[in-house]
Amino acid sequence: MGGLKPLNFHQILNKKYKMSRSAYIETPSSVGIVTLSEAKVHLRVDQSEDDAYITSLILASQEVIENYCNIKVMQVTVVQYCDTWRESQELLMSPVTNSGKATITHVKYYNDAPTPVLITWPTSNYIFDKYSSPLRLALADIDTLDAYPDIATQINAIEIKYNVGYSSSADVPLSLKQACLILVGQWYENRQVDVVGRSVGKISMSAKYLMNRYKIQTLGLN
Repeated sequence: MGGLKPLNFHQILNKKYKMSRSAYIETPSSVGIVTLSEAKVHLRVDQSEDDAYITSLILASQEVIENYCNIKVMQVTVVQYCDTWRESQELLMSPVTNSGKATITHVKYYNDAPTPVLITWPTSNYIFDKYSSPLRLALADIDTLDAYPDIATQINAIEIKYNVGYSSSADVPLSLKQACLILVGQWYENRQVDVVGRSVGKISMSAKYLMNRYKIQTLGLN
């Protein structure tokens, strides 16, 4: 069994091995932070001619909120790859702070064999902290670093699949819903990039105030 082994100096010097991690969304969310009906009430719109446009504004607002806060509000399935176990200890995408809306599907790794084989790591060997921001993975027995299996010396040696976010817009915190409505209203009323006397191309201070409590710091995608 292998612990958190430091990289060989010559590997780094010769750039034969550079630690990295990456992630992609395998299954995007199918619902928005607010419903079309909620947005239309906010906009005081009764007709349906703009429904498609308003829906696009909801999705764009959700993207802005998620990027600003470094979270995924609505449920998505994420696949993350890591080169070492050390990099697997912090997940790249998180749900709303302290929501606990996250589950692990699997942790897999390529073993250290002449022909590496993808193996599923038993859930009894690790702990998933779904309330941490960012989300964390740790050994079930933190005093035994050798509990980490030996892995292949290759890129993307570890695969972590997990779900983050709310499955229903009804569960989204009111502050984030209101921030979404503010952005939708701002863009719906001001469809040009520049409007004299108005800052329509920037996130309003009101929306930022509502989002700030949910903003988390991450190392980002390397």
